Amino acid sequence: MKEIRIKGARIHNLKNIDISLPKNKFIVATGVSGSGKSSLVFDIIFEEGRKQYLQSLGMLSTIDDTYKFDYIEGIGPTIAVHQNTIRQSNPRSTVGTRTGILHMLTLLYSGEGQAHGEGINGDEHLDTSFFSYNSASGMCVRCSGRGAYFEIDMEKLVMDNQITLEAVFIKSKVTPGYMNVLKRRFKDYFYMPFTSLPEDVKNEAVYGRYENGKSSYSLTKAFESRYRKGEALNDIYAMQTCCECHGYRIGQEGRSVYINGKHIGELCLMPISDMHSFLKETIEVEKYTQFGKNLAQDILIKLEHLIKAKLGYLTLYREMASLSGGELQRLFLNAHLDTKMDSLIYVLDEPTAGLHASEKEDIIASIQQLKEIGNTVIVVEHDKSTIQKAEHIIDIGPMAGHLGGQIVYQGHLDGLIKSDESITGNYLSGKKNMPTRRHNVNIEEMPSLVIQHAKTNNLKDITVTLPLHAIVGIAGKSGSGKSSLISDTLLPLLRTHFKYSYKKDLIDDYSEETVIKTVADGLEGVEFISGYAEISQVPIGRNNNSNPASYIGIWDKIRTLYANQPEAINKGFVDGHFSFNSKGACSECGGSGYEKIWLGRHLSINKTCTKCHGRRFNQDALSIKYKERTIFDVLEMSIDQAIEFFDNQPSILNTLKILQQIGMGYIKLGQPTPTLSGGESQRIKLAKEIGKKRKGNILYILDEPTTGLSQHDIAKLIELLDQLVEKGNSIIVIEHDIDVLKVCDYLIELGPVGGTQGGYVIAKGTPEIIKNNTNSITGRYL
Repeated sequence: MKEIRIKGARIHNLKNIDISLPKNKFIVATGVSGSGKSSLVFDIIFEEGRKQYLQSLGMLSTIDDTYKFDYIEGIGPTIAVHQNTIRQSNPRSTVGTRTGILHMLTLLYSGEGQAHGEGINGDEHLDTSFFSYNSASGMCVRCSGRGAYFEIDMEKLVMDNQITLEAVFIKSKVTPGYMNVLKRRFKDYFYMPFTSLPEDVKNEAVYGRYENGKSSYSLTKAFESRYRKGEALNDIYAMQTCCECHGYRIGQEGRSVYINGKHIGELCLMPISDMHSFLKETIEVEKYTQFGKNLAQDILIKLEHLIKAKLGYLTLYREMASLSGGELQRLFLNAHLDTKMDSLIYVLDEPTAGLHASEKEDIIASIQQLKEIGNTVIVVEHDKSTIQKAEHIIDIGPMAGHLGGQIVYQGHLDGLIKSDESITGNYLSGKKNMPTRRHNVNIEEMPSLVIQHAKTNNLKDITVTLPLHAIVGIAGKSGSGKSSLISDTLLPLLRTHFKYSYKKDLIDDYSEETVIKTVADGLEGVEFISGYAEISQVPIGRNNNSNPASYIGIWDKIRTLYANQPEAINKGFVDGHFSFNSKGACSECGGSGYEKIWLGRHLSINKTCTKCHGRRFNQDALSIKYKERTIFDVLEMSIDQAIEFFDNQPSILNTLKILQQIGMGYIKLGQPTPTLSGGESQRIKLAKEIGKKRKGNILYILDEPTTGLSQHDIAKLIELLDQLVEKGNSIIVIEHDIDVLKVCDYLIELGPVGGTQGGYVIAKGTPEIIKNNTNSITGRYL
């Protein structure tokens, strides 16, 4: 069949739509945020394609999905590249493991490498596991294959022979409660100079002692805790390169096997472009077997693809968690191009997210390539340049939530631009425009924050001035140092300054897996702000039991409201009877609403629970009503509907109204938080922070808040940021979106490129100044 035909699509907010999509085309599904794009593309096309393929292999019994649509035909095997599946926090997941190149290198070294060193026979070939930091026989024992470990620099804590043990703990910012515990434990030693303490007491103070399988509280524990809270520890406690393997991650045996004078660890720490030149040379100088030659050629092809995708500056040991959104997207698309499979349906979720305007062309070229080798590519996207390059456009809307779910337009770009009904078309044609209001910022007179001599990650010893009472945009190519400057330098310095006033729910966002070593001389001007709020892209909840109602703090109030209904009081019900995690849960599915069917280690499919029919609650919970609605009905309400329903409950209304104001009225109260886009998660965090009504100048720090937003929603976001500044607050926003950068009062651009060649300030000033700066890459697009 030449097309995919769907009849009667009605999942979530889709209004029983019929649609035909041409195959072997580059298709873009667009529309305002929450209009139903993902419901059509991911919940129907992707899920149905995957399910039918698995059923054809006999891996899955028939699941009745008639509630989603009437019928679907012409579908084929589907592959999704989803934003939230890309994010990785495992430090063992590196560019080398993710691309498979590291495994190929272990085969090359095992078969072709020459051993050198004491007691090693040059002809004896080691097993592949000796060359992998993920295997017990290959990893360096000292650092467990990480190549580095955390260590306290005691010289920075003990500056002279007079400093007592007590002073060392005070300097380490140990809390008063723990200080009392330590005083009792160390007794008289507590007041003695650290340098004159017996060795065993010093060791116990630094590392603790083991008692009942646990180590006691110590300096290491104190610094570990502060590190997890994301504080800047000024190099006192930092990741040190392993003294045993020197950062190469592998053990002595693996490091004793060479190809052309280098062991595998040395190759993995080279930039990919250098490694490519080196391996090419080995084919000429090494006496490879035919297998070795073929293997080296295959590795070279993979490296060439990465260089073409502008990732030549990465190393194979670079941790996936440290990559920017743009780097991740290029890496994943590259992996699919490598397979060269055809007749598949690729479903991509905002592939241009996290990319600078100058980098989008490369991604769009990769998507075109996937199509040209015989695949259908369907992209959910808001980006203008992607919509303009599409061969077929589906615009869903007209608005979000219950006001969306219809096909507004389908066809070519020129028709979309002429359509009066399409909000997307109106922004593309210029009938609708972005807000352009700006604040009067005089950088010389404004109070500012100044980051002194930042050298974190790839930053090149830069001192950066951030004006306050303004919107400051941080621009630059992906990997140029934007996150290094703000997320990895400014935020840890702020956390340290505001010490523990930082809210617990935001601390949970901080990934303790990712290694960040903040290197800067300090932060000036912090006295001009009274607090800060970090609005990051980190998901607001990692499991399906978390939802917007629980995150913004109204779920407890709603459950109490139901427990206070006369019938609930008569039956002796408490709040827990209205929780799907507790007494209110359906006994069959445990409150999840579905049964998970595992098809393999990483592959599962969800089947609606036959007892509660996806409603999650038991009959007791569902028997109680407030205003004729059950607790399940409330979770199914959009924020717009909930505002009408709870009109006489002010404690529930406050944050809901802020969410409505920033264009989130379509989100359901009970929508599982892992299904929210990065941009949606950010706006919910922003609403929660604004709902706190904090006094003084609050510095709001946002990381690419336009992810997942249409032009219509970006306009609302700009208005909200504008109001925050009008009320005396300050905003720093890391952003690629040109419409947002245009309305910033001041821009700082990092670059000139990503990776080791980046980390400089290449332009700064108002958008007008940037526009006329020949060094600026962003200026060309303003």
